[in-house]
Amino acid sequence: MEGVNYGINFQYIPYEKYMEYEMPDIVINRTRDFKTSQMYESQNVQVYNNSHLTYIGNNKYEAVKYLSERLEHDIKDKGWMASTLLIKSQSLALLPDDSYISNLIKNLTGSADSDVVIKSVDGHGGSEVFLLENGGGSQSMRREIADRLAGHDCIIQERIDSDSSDIRVYVIGGNIYAAMMRTGGSDFRSNYSLGGSAMEYKLDSAQKDYVMKFVNALGGSRIGMAGIDFILAKDGRLVFNEIEEMAGSRMLYKYTGYDIVKDYVQWICKMQKEACLYEI
Repeated sequence: MEGVNYGINFQYIPYEKYMEYEMPDIVINRTRDFKTSQMYESQNVQVYNNSHLTYIGNNKYEAVKYLSERLEHDIKDKGWMASTLLIKSQSLALLPDDSYISNLIKNLTGSADSDVVIKSVDGHGGSEVFLLENGGGSQSMRREIADRLAGHDCIIQERIDSDSSDIRVYVIGGNIYAAMMRTGGSDFRSNYSLGGSAMEYKLDSAQKDYVMKFVNALGGSRIGMAGIDFILAKDGRLVFNEIEEMAGSRMLYKYTGYDIVKDYVQWICKMQKEACLYEI
């Protein structure tokens, strides 16, 4: 509906049929498939979000790797992320092994008794995120996790002491749009979709400067609309968690007066006048 107000023709195209349509002027890719963005980009079509952001926004390990190579040193020297290791899908079968998990956690945190988090690199909404307490928990639990994550590359990370709180920063056009604090209930995960609570969070000037270092490293004004999630540590630090290149906006509409869809369409309109826009 917002497109009508700005003279933009939105058209929804099912993912499995997008190759059957003529080339549009602009594409909003909501498929999480970076190859879809690549296809349109090869035809000189403007795509939001671009293929690279779509790729790293749907692979947690690649996102960490990319940022570690591009963030400024003053950020990287301040514990900007949790210690992280990659577990390839073929290695998940080793997860129930006590010696394997013990060595893995010791290499990750320095102590074999630490709490760690394991999650698939391509999961969303917290459904493929698991907590391993006190050096890895029970063998049976690790076996169940290995079964549930079978076929996925995963990352294992130190657990950040956070009271199950994180901050989602919404970005439009390379600028901070709004921030929401999400807090888990009885769950260590803070995801709103899992029943966590949410409220608007006002970033202070230092936090805004800090977040903008991430925004700029990710492409700045080339970002259409995306979310960057930070764990809110008990000591007040914002610790990078992940990129949501297809961020949902239910929290904003329920708890604030922001109309992010309207503002996103308005920004797109400024970027390209009289565009014929297709949404997949």
